[in-house]
Amino acid sequence: MLKKLYGFLVLGFLVLIYNGCNSAIYEIVEVEEPVEIKQEVKQPVSEIKEDTKPIDNKFSEKQVVSRTYVIQIGAFTDEENAEKFTRSAKNKLNGQEIYYKDIDGLYKVRLGSFNSKEDAIGYLTSAKNAGFQDSFVVELTYIKP
Repeated sequence: MLKKLYGFLVLGFLVLIYNGCNSAIYEIVEVEEPVEIKQEVKQPVSEIKEDTKPIDNKFSEKQVVSRTYVIQIGAFTDEENAEKFTRSAKNKLNGQEIYYKDIDGLYKVRLGSFNSKEDAIGYLTSAKNAGFQDSFVVELTYIKP
């Protein structure tokens, strides 16, 4: 009887260890936000003032895993149209990674993966010159929920 009890305890312990090892530590979630590009005329600076405005940030830096920037050049409700548009865009924009992604039933066609907003904004002009006039920069923030 003691052997059976010991066997059940060992089996139960092994099941607990197996289930504990397969659980995820955290899940990474992609959050997308369009980046607003402001073109403002800069006036000559007569004196330097310290900016005391708080930073507008929805996410705690402890939650942020990474940030990247992409340029969205199209969005379609039909996957076949998104695929055709992606192929056409690859012909017009050689050398850039172009892909589409299904986000809540909308197939968003995007290009690039830029480490900084400035790099993405810099390439945005090339995308618009290639005929993608409605394209815009999107910031992708990857967070731990």
